[in-house]
Amino acid sequence: MKFRPNVAAVIINEENLVLAGERTDVKDAWQIPQGGVDDGETTETALWREIFEETGITREHLRIERTSKPVRYIFPGKVKRGAFDGQEQIYFLLKVIKPIFPKTSDEFRNYRWVTAEYLTENIVNFKKEAYKAAFEELFGKKF
Repeated sequence: MKFRPNVAAVIINEENLVLAGERTDVKDAWQIPQGGVDDGETTETALWREIFEETGITREHLRIERTSKPVRYIFPGKVKRGAFDGQEQIYFLLKVIKPIFPKTSDEFRNYRWVTAEYLTENIVNFKKEAYKAAFEELFGKKF
């Protein structure tokens, strides 16, 4: 199987709530910002690019607290994205250090702050185990 290199941004506020975006292509489907690592990019460069593209938030508003080990998930059914069967993601835990005002984008129509527990329970099924594994590592507790 071939996995696409990917990064995911777990942005938390002062109350440890996670910024979730509602996908534009699926109503009531909420997830964290994420995206592929382009050729020649580091994971950190891809992270900042994806956050800005999907939310309009710039790096001076966030601080990287820690990262997860790579976590994989397989695309559902017979769906493939190009030559890839799934994604191998590195999750970054980022703390808000200046006020943020996420903007809608091609990816997200709306945003809200949710608990990490809510997000791990309500993410689409094919991403659920990846979210739980990464969140357990980042937050240091079981989900």
